Amino acid sequence: MSPNNNPVNRVSDKDDSAWNDEPAVTRPQDRLQVAAPAAETASASPPLIRTVNSQQPVIPANPTSVRTAGQSRRQQRHRSPLRRVSRRFARVLRWRAILITLLIFSIIPAAGILVFATDATTRVQESLSNLKRVANTLTSRSFTELTLADFGRLQASVQDLATSLGHARQQSSLVQHFSFLKPDLETVSGALDGAEQVALAAQNILDGLQPALFFLMGGQSGQSLTTQISSGERLIELLRIGQGKFVTAREQLLAAQQDIKALNLNGLSPDLLLQIEQLEQYHGQLTTINQFLLEGPDLLTTIFGLNTPRNYLVLSQNSDELRPSGGYISTYGWLRVRRFRITDYAYSPTTPLSPNPPPAQMASTLHIPDWWIHYSQPIYSAWDGSWYADFPHTAQMAAWFYDQGQNPRSPVDGVIAIDLMGFEKILESLGSVSVPGYDEVINAQNFREVVYRIRAEKEGHKAFLAAAYKQIFADWQNIDENRAAPLLNAVLSALREKHIMVYFTDARLNEFMSLLGWDGAQRPGHYDYFMVADANLGNKSNSSITRSLTYDVAIQPDGSLKSRAALSYDYSASVADKDPAVKPEHYGNQKDYANLMQVFIPSGSTLTGTDNVQVDPQTVNDEPLTTLVATVKVNFDSTERFQYSYTTPSLVEPFGPYWRYRLLLQKQPGTPGDAVNVQLALPPGASLVGASPAPVANYTLDNTILEFRFQLVTDQWIEVIFK
Repeated sequence: MSPNNNPVNRVSDKDDSAWNDEPAVTRPQDRLQVAAPAAETASASPPLIRTVNSQQPVIPANPTSVRTAGQSRRQQRHRSPLRRVSRRFARVLRWRAILITLLIFSIIPAAGILVFATDATTRVQESLSNLKRVANTLTSRSFTELTLADFGRLQASVQDLATSLGHARQQSSLVQHFSFLKPDLETVSGALDGAEQVALAAQNILDGLQPALFFLMGGQSGQSLTTQISSGERLIELLRIGQGKFVTAREQLLAAQQDIKALNLNGLSPDLLLQIEQLEQYHGQLTTINQFLLEGPDLLTTIFGLNTPRNYLVLSQNSDELRPSGGYISTYGWLRVRRFRITDYAYSPTTPLSPNPPPAQMASTLHIPDWWIHYSQPIYSAWDGSWYADFPHTAQMAAWFYDQGQNPRSPVDGVIAIDLMGFEKILESLGSVSVPGYDEVINAQNFREVVYRIRAEKEGHKAFLAAAYKQIFADWQNIDENRAAPLLNAVLSALREKHIMVYFTDARLNEFMSLLGWDGAQRPGHYDYFMVADANLGNKSNSSITRSLTYDVAIQPDGSLKSRAALSYDYSASVADKDPAVKPEHYGNQKDYANLMQVFIPSGSTLTGTDNVQVDPQTVNDEPLTTLVATVKVNFDSTERFQYSYTTPSLVEPFGPYWRYRLLLQKQPGTPGDAVNVQLALPPGASLVGASPAPVANYTLDNTILEFRFQLVTDQWIEVIFK
């Protein structure tokens, strides 16, 4: 048998080629090394001289080399599996090395971009914090105390924010290519686009305001608002100069709105979601301001009679005798405005013939609720007995009553309501007012005392009030420079707190008042809502009664609410004894507080129970509200607590991957502001993502419970996001 035909050789050659990836080639040394093991099976001690096939002796050149070759061959055979694994691993490793190298070149830039984006976000947050710090400083001060330097700081902060957002947006364009590394990167990029547009809009708004602010502040950086505020015509001209900037801001805000609406809120982190919500709030606020600045010149031209004189009805509301939208109208007046000045005015007491009422038969056109106060002449329900807590409705009826009675300066162009606290704020800024014909000097401290003293001593206190109010308007017209700014602050404060409210017969002007929040309107919607409106049925005790609200609400798994509202009234003798309105000559036999109470809750709500309400409340289902009406009583020097329990339809709405609950608590006009405590229980298993304002307490019993406390000086929103 030739060596090449030896089965061992064939296997050996085949195996060797398999390990080495080489062709099977028979080499002389291989034949020698392979033959030796075959002969070794016959002898334990292999001879030095062997025969192969032809029995011819084969004499090796070096016997040792034969043993070494055999041993090497055996070692090679034993090493072959390890070599096979190692070589295969080497081939895989080469591919993995290539893959790792590619990933390194991908991940390192991506990680760098993420760090880059984080750095940009940090810069944005620093700029935003600086802006908030400046804005909080400005809002903590009176409007008339602000200076050009203050607005300069605000302008610089807004510009810095816009710059930071611009850089972050540019960096985010790189990040978008690696959105697979972090799913919310694309949303971050879109949010940055919207935020930059909002910041640029704010910058343009401030730029457009510069001429007007420079004029109002006397052109000096440290100078605050001056009496030039009365130069309304010049102010309108300067606001028109800034119109180009306001138009640009409108376009930027529209672009921001599109960016915000296009955001995908699914899968976002809670922090990012809350930031987007805050961005929406900023956008809404700036849109309102910019809309006012765009329309302001034309609207101010109309309101203050630059082209045509305007006539306004003034309702003086006695908030000691509370009504749903302020107070009993004890006196009234009218004033004529021409080119930013009151050119004519009059004031009169309210009597059965003053103002002149419409024909009695016109009362049939009024839809008076059956539960409301019954007057001998129903027509007066449109004047001093309105059941509406919504001031625009009350004002509309009062204007109708005045106009249909053919009274002076009718038809009126609008209605202005001022309660006792509003007049006290104005008196505080004026200092004091000498009432002609009465030898009386009134100020914010003695105003009510003088009025009730005159009421007790003689008839004609309404005539005194009319004379006092008339003189207040006269002094207002001729105010000196030192008191102009405090007066402006007083009026703005009274407007915010619903001690002054304004209604126009022109719907466009009413929208303007609504934007500013000066219309005293109710604002229900598809969210939780609560408002209480009292109507005093017998005396003038409301300044001596402290009213407070405790509101407990539990969100159900289906988004509906289980609510419980408890209204507390503290009618303390220690307070009432110091009140000039609570004296025998003023209340007759009605020292106790009789109250026709309206509780406004979301439309479609169902009353499930009451506590301490003697007569079952009447439920009035009028869109967009459900109203619970009941007559309750609070005895002098006592405390009463009236409770209502009810359920609502589903009012919780989805917000990205989370849920959002919103509550609007509205203040009743004519009240100083109730103390409010709200406790909100989230659904079982839900956890808090964010809340505005921040709760004063957050604890977990069976459910997560949030607690909020505040004084309801102005309308208050509560918003909670949970998962």
